[in-house]
Amino acid sequence: MKNRFAISAALVLVTGMGLAFAGETAKPAAQAAPAVQAEDPKAKEFKDILFKLVRQDEYLDEAIDVLDSSNGRLSAHDATAMGLNLKMIAGSLAKVSELNKKEFASIQPGSSLANYTNTILSYSRKVDRKAARVNLIIAQISAKSKKAAMRDAVSSKKGAKKGGKKLTQMLEEKNALAALAADAKKLRGASRDLSATSKWLYIASK
Repeated sequence: MKNRFAISAALVLVTGMGLAFAGETAKPAAQAAPAVQAEDPKAKEFKDILFKLVRQDEYLDEAIDVLDSSNGRLSAHDATAMGLNLKMIAGSLAKVSELNKKEFASIQPGSSLANYTNTILSYSRKVDRKAARVNLIIAQISAKSKKAAMRDAVSSKKGAKKGGKKLTQMLEEKNALAALAADAKKLRGASRDLSATSKWLYIASK
C-alpha cells in the first residue's frame, strides 16, 4: 500500500520517543548519564495500541483497494467475504477502544506518554476517514446493483427456467449487499468510538 511506508516511518519515530536529556551545557558522558530520563514503563502498552491501529489501517487500505477495483459490482460471494473482513476490523477497533478506556483511568497529565497518545489520535482519525470511505463505496455499489437488478428482472421474464435462475442470483446478491452495508455501518460506528476514546486519552495525557 502507498501509505505503508509513511506508517512504518511514523512507528519508528514513535518507538524512539521517551528519552530526554537535562541541561544545555556540555558534560562528559559519565556526568551526563544520570540526567537521562528512563522511558515510562507504560510506553510498551501504548506501542502495542499503535501497532494494532496500524494493522487495522492496512486492512482498511486492502478493503478499499478491493472495493475500488470491483467496478461497482460485487457478487454475493465477494460481498459476503468483504463483510467478514469488515466485521474483523470493527471487532479489532472495538478492542483498541477498550484499551484506550483502560489507559484513560490511569494516565497522568504531562507525562511523556502524550507523544504516544497524540500519534494514537492521529491514526484513529485516519482509520475513521477510511471507514467512512468504505461506507460510501458500498453505498454506491448497492445503488448500482439495484439499478442493474431492475433491468435484469425485466429481461429475465422471457424464459421461466432461465428467469428463475436469474431471479435467484439477484436475490442472493441483494441480500449479500444488504448484509455488507450493515457490516460497513457497524465498522463506522466502531471507528467513531475509537476516535472519541483516542481524543479523550490524548486530552488526559496533556
